[in-house]
Amino acid sequence: MLRLLILDDEPLFLETLERIFRREGMSVATTTDGEEALRLLDRRPFDVVLSDIVMPGMDGLDFLRRARQRADPPEVVMVTAHATVDTALEAMKQGAYDYLQKPAEVEEVERVIRKAYEALLLRRENRQLRRALDRHDPYREIAGESAGIAEVRRLIAKVAPTDSTVLILGESGVGKELVAHQVHAASPRAKTAMLTINCGALQSSLLENELFGHVPGAFTGAIKGATGLFEEADGGTLFIDEIGEMSLDLQKAFLRVLESGEFKRLGEARSRRADVRVVAATNRDLAADVEAERFRRDLYYRLNVFTLTVPPLRERRDDIPLLVDHFLRRKEPQRAPPWRLATKAMAALVAHDWPGNVRELHNALERGLIMARSPVITLADLPLLRVRAGADLPPPPTSTAAGSPPESDGDFVPLVELERRHIAAALAQADGNKTAAAKLLGLSLRSLYTKLKRHRMDG
Repeated sequence: MLRLLILDDEPLFLETLERIFRREGMSVATTTDGEEALRLLDRRPFDVVLSDIVMPGMDGLDFLRRARQRADPPEVVMVTAHATVDTALEAMKQGAYDYLQKPAEVEEVERVIRKAYEALLLRRENRQLRRALDRHDPYREIAGESAGIAEVRRLIAKVAPTDSTVLILGESGVGKELVAHQVHAASPRAKTAMLTINCGALQSSLLENELFGHVPGAFTGAIKGATGLFEEADGGTLFIDEIGEMSLDLQKAFLRVLESGEFKRLGEARSRRADVRVVAATNRDLAADVEAERFRRDLYYRLNVFTLTVPPLRERRDDIPLLVDHFLRRKEPQRAPPWRLATKAMAALVAHDWPGNVRELHNALERGLIMARSPVITLADLPLLRVRAGADLPPPPTSTAAGSPPESDGDFVPLVELERRHIAAALAQADGNKTAAAKLLGLSLRSLYTKLKRHRMDG
């Protein structure tokens, strides 16, 4: 519903427009005083203001300047019976959407108001998209077919259609933000932006301001008001990363939002409301933090409604070839010939422990792309990689067929062939027992059968 505020010193004009625009489905408030109009803007949001220019006390141009100073200002349409070129130019210079001269046809006034509303919606949408793009993660798809990732996908499909709060657990670098994006993308809120904030990146006072915003004068230097992420994410999703780093004082205000949807800007007495779906993440043991009184017990219970645990990369090594392929294709999708990994390089990636998880893998591949002298990334291009002795998965065979010579480090083997070799090696190690082989590979039995069929190894 379009929220309209009409400011004019002619009561009859106000009554007439209020009656007409209410019939057209708008929410309408009126006042004859500029100061009262500013107070109304402080108390509730308006989309469009229709304001006279020549009024006793505060005139329309002064009101326009002060209204446009707000963090999320309404569009203002000026209207007056005393039109001059100078006042029209000044109004447009101060940010008025349009300028109408009395007497104006009601149909024309309504047309301009609705066009101003459309411009406001576009401005808000662009702001949300800019903030979302600022935090854009290029790896939006969850790559992998291990049992752990299959379970994550299954749980996402269960919780995404609901409005439940979601808590994502996992070590640093496993892709918790990626999982949050998938929850949002599969939800009814997908057409709106998902905004993101990292609690570990900001001091408590700055974090509170980012979340809730502030009013003018809330602190030294706060000349203008500012909206917070809860207001900007209204109707969408707010991803709060590293929730375990939030201070105890701020946790209390955050709990209030989760329970009631209400919050206050810094320096503000009245409460505001926002319809926001919260997805939080942490690499900390929140249960232990609760016992140590570093995290509020009531907030922990409120967050722990639905939990998704993302497994570390060392527990899903068979996903590494898929992650490598996913990264290289995303990095330069049009490149010809495409980037590839030499056999020994891939074996080293699979054998590594990856304490930094998928983020560390991406960083290693990024370095490999820089160091490589050809489209084939070799082990020599990954000098910082620490190969773990005794990997859980056996390395692929060193020959492509019986009796063929071993490959050099620079020889290329397609990723699909490397996957086939890993499966064959796991089956050999498990003496043909598919259940045991699936466990070695970190796959569900169903995923293993799918791969066997794909590689024509199910005969």
